[in-house]
Amino acid sequence: MKALIIHPHLSIKGGGERLTKILAVGLEKVGVEVYVLTSTFEGGFPEFSNLKTILFGQRGSGSIQDNLATIYFTVKDVMKSVSPNIVISMTEDTVVLGLSKVVRRSLKTLQYVHFPCEEEAAGLEETYLKYYRFPGWFNRLFLWSADRIICNSKYTQEAVRRFWGKFATVVYPAIDYIFEDEPENLGSNRENIMLCVGRFTRLKRQDFLVKAFTKIKEQVKDARLVLAGYRDERHEKFLESLLNLDMRDIEFYIDPTDEELLKLYRVAKVYCHPRIGEHFGLTPVEAMSQGAPVVAYNSGGARETILNGKTGYLVADDEEFIERTIQILRMDEEDWRMMQADCVERAREFRPERFISEFASLMAG
Repeated sequence: MKALIIHPHLSIKGGGERLTKILAVGLEKVGVEVYVLTSTFEGGFPEFSNLKTILFGQRGSGSIQDNLATIYFTVKDVMKSVSPNIVISMTEDTVVLGLSKVVRRSLKTLQYVHFPCEEEAAGLEETYLKYYRFPGWFNRLFLWSADRIICNSKYTQEAVRRFWGKFATVVYPAIDYIFEDEPENLGSNRENIMLCVGRFTRLKRQDFLVKAFTKIKEQVKDARLVLAGYRDERHEKFLESLLNLDMRDIEFYIDPTDEELLKLYRVAKVYCHPRIGEHFGLTPVEAMSQGAPVVAYNSGGARETILNGKTGYLVADDEEFIERTIQILRMDEEDWRMMQADCVERAREFRPERFISEFASLMAG
């Protein structure tokens, strides 16, 4: 089988881009011939350099019409040169599937949805067009072209039903291959390090965590906050504002390698996930895989991955977020070790082999 996987911007290092890489690498491991189509790979995950990659050839123009033409003629060329059996779109943009069907009506198509609308694009629609991302109203015009819709959580499944009026099959994402190995120091006590990992965007709420840290320090004097994440030039102003806040005992790791992330997860006493209404959330599962209990909001996909009171805490509001973070930092060593062990056990359910197996089964069905 030949599969063409399309993600419009693999130069950004976020959860959706990482999952695209996991899928491409995993499908090749089970014998699928994979081609990846995007606008640019520069600055993204280096593993893409080992795959068969294809470029649109230029940055989007900011015009719907010009972007449609670029995608159409690129897809037409790819259909002729590669002749894939299936096209997989890895964002909520259904436009690429529609244009693929225009080129070859009999083509099998699959839409993977992180969420049926791009919340981060609000007020930045023209910028997102330059990354070949289309407005939600325009994507809905092409829903007919998806033979099957897959999504990342029951939370997103309900959103697909509500926004699109369509049924989506849930296939939970997986941690990346590097996070499959458990830490050698499992069970050892850790310093009072709070860790947060994610692209620097307003919806991720790293700014809340910086402000909350002041209150946490009043209760846990030796607490340290580590903010690790990736630049997103669409939201560069947010990172600039974040760096201008009070930075005492706060460390930044900007654009860390996966090896650096692994080390950070392995020293964190608690993983803080301040986004509200997370669609799924790869980083909390990555943190659990390396023995870091999680504090997150009792909303969105986090409710489907974090076991409240066992692998961390699901909280109702910002005040409880601070309280539970302090609780883990001050937790009795034996209780913390039990929670840590439960985290590692829970994360095993999100290994890439399971994700690839479920995904490949739906491709063949």
